[in-house]
Amino acid sequence: MTIINGSLFEDIVKFHKPEHKANTAAIVIDEMDKKSGFETVKNWGIRKQNQEETLLFCKKIGCKIIVVHEESYSRPKHIYGSIGEPDFSCIKHDSGVLEQRTNPPLLPYLIKNEITSLVLMGGRYDMCVRACLIGQSCFGSKYPGLLNCQFTVLTSPSLLYSYEPELYDSGNKFSLSATYFSYEKVEYMDEDCWPIFALFRGMRFYTKIHE
Repeated sequence: MTIINGSLFEDIVKFHKPEHKANTAAIVIDEMDKKSGFETVKNWGIRKQNQEETLLFCKKIGCKIIVVHEESYSRPKHIYGSIGEPDFSCIKHDSGVLEQRTNPPLLPYLIKNEITSLVLMGGRYDMCVRACLIGQSCFGSKYPGLLNCQFTVLTSPSLLYSYEPELYDSGNKFSLSATYFSYEKVEYMDEDCWPIFALFRGMRFYTKIHE
């Protein structure tokens, strides 16, 4: 992971250069019209506002907009109210977004549109968002995540509920097996307290969305 003490918007422009075959899409994972877990109403309001601003910015510069819904289909007002219909939407019937039961399948769309990076936003980073990013390779379930498929992922704490790096002791969280996890290995275990954004190459984590 790279922590960038700067603006997400500034780097979205750098990562979206279709003339050089660098295409960025914004991906919204499992958002709903209610706050997540123990999130305060104030934080939920800020997160919704930041998500709207980011989506509008991405749309303005020509990025594709992707919305991933849980099996219980919903159309969150702060997402659809700001962008209208996304370029692509799908319903996932399991935790990940690249497993075959996602309808319609997401990976073929990303490949067809030559997407190279994704601006990530969504709810619980330690649950559905994590599974979408790093997949799973244990407990009888095996599927890849976006980072395992060589996509660069850009995000910020203000777009997610709720990444709090100060809660983690990084000393024992940067093991080689975590850093170099791939879909084919089996040592990854589904441990809730892992700060997933610290474990993978290709993850760029910005301290703010704009100047």
